[in-house]
Amino acid sequence: MDGKKMEIVQISEKEFIVGGNRSSIIGDNIIHVVASGEQTSELARLQFEMDSKLASLIDGKVNYLIDLNKAGKNSPEARSIWTRITENENTNKVAIYGLNPVARVLASFVMGVTKKKDFRFFMTKEDALNWIMEENPKNNQE
Repeated sequence: MDGKKMEIVQISEKEFIVGGNRSSIIGDNIIHVVASGEQTSELARLQFEMDSKLASLIDGKVNYLIDLNKAGKNSPEARSIWTRITENENTNKVAIYGLNPVARVLASFVMGVTKKKDFRFFMTKEDALNWIMEENPKNNQE
């Protein structure tokens, strides 16, 4: 980045911002991540820390709804961290969505290296959320 140390900003108990990324809990067990800009190694490490904190607030398995519409390039270490999140034993489903080409490349890379079966890419947020909700009708989104 430009030499400034990146920080985690807590918006509320269930919402954080780091760099250009925002994570929040929606429903009972969905972490919604909106990625924006270049995903550096430092950003990915802080994002992992932030999402782990949010996941600890959820009772049971965690679903991830990830918006890559404004995401930029990912460092190799960032891609490795995203894979760790998807393969965590506490992760249930991972639904990634986005129309930009970077989103498709990142999703196909992570999908190609992960052992996770419940990992899918969608063009729209609605389709991604519907897929997560298939087995989780009790979830109420905000």
